[in-house]
Amino acid sequence: MSPSIGSWARNTADGRFAEPHDERELQEVLHVLADRGAKLNVDLQLSRAKLNAIGEVHQGSMSVGVGAGVVLRDLDAKLTSHGLSLGPLTPAAMSLSLAAFLEGPYAGVRSIPGGRLEPLTASLRALMSDGRKLETSPAPRSAAGPDLNALVLGAHGRLALVTHAVVRCVPYPERDVRVACFSFPDASAFVDAMKHAIAEGFWPWRVHVEPGVRAEIRWAASVGSVERDRELLTRCVLAAGGRGEEELEHHAPVTTEIEATWDAVRASLEKGNRLQLFRLSLASVVARGEVEGLRLDEPTPWNPLGARLLSFDTRGVLGGAVR
Repeated sequence: MSPSIGSWARNTADGRFAEPHDERELQEVLHVLADRGAKLNVDLQLSRAKLNAIGEVHQGSMSVGVGAGVVLRDLDAKLTSHGLSLGPLTPAAMSLSLAAFLEGPYAGVRSIPGGRLEPLTASLRALMSDGRKLETSPAPRSAAGPDLNALVLGAHGRLALVTHAVVRCVPYPERDVRVACFSFPDASAFVDAMKHAIAEGFWPWRVHVEPGVRAEIRWAASVGSVERDRELLTRCVLAAGGRGEEELEHHAPVTTEIEATWDAVRASLEKGNRLQLFRLSLASVVARGEVEGLRLDEPTPWNPLGARLLSFDTRGVLGGAVR
């Protein structure tokens, strides 16, 4: 490619980068690539770090408009001063930009009370390979027609590149994160207790499990729910045959985060492994430690339907890697 392809381009030791300052410049990047038969992440790398605007925080709707390059940890820190938070995201997720969290293996979802997963974003804006804008609606799914988020969330930038999103926030805990420790007769008892508590509305932010199935459970509590949440958790633990424990001394496993089923968690604990669990839902968790599941540090394979969707990018402009 020619040395002068735009004011947004710069040369580094790792190759040539495009670093657009706004959506218009990103459109220009895509047009240049298409005109020259070049490919993103092959002939030119992309950084959206300068798409870093954070809009006004809306207290009523608990939402905020955010640029694709904003790092989630920085956003969460800003929200704290408004009495809001992003909720219990994993440590690795917090280190990502908004674009990487939405487009990458985390697919932009977080756990919410009741054990479900929901998108972090209420709506988003993205650019397709030809520079056309893709905008999703915050309207209820029943009124919004096809869910265009599927073209972006977890798609690794293969179909569209996020530029901006409206992020859903949650109230910042009125009390510090609470901690309770329990021991369980076996791995199945631990899994049963956690799933029952989650189904009844308990919202764990992090669980550390030591060999011998001894668990430290952390959750965020409001002033009015501290004792209610503790009683709910204790009831589910006792019903599964568990009992209270003294404070645990533990060493957190520093490994890649893995999306795992509860069956995989059970199997890992039965082998005596140490695990840290995040994003706990009724269907799955994100874990650190030795457990079978989907690694969240590498692109996920596409199914045949996803592969067919690549026909949207007739010139192969988009390469999929997120920065």
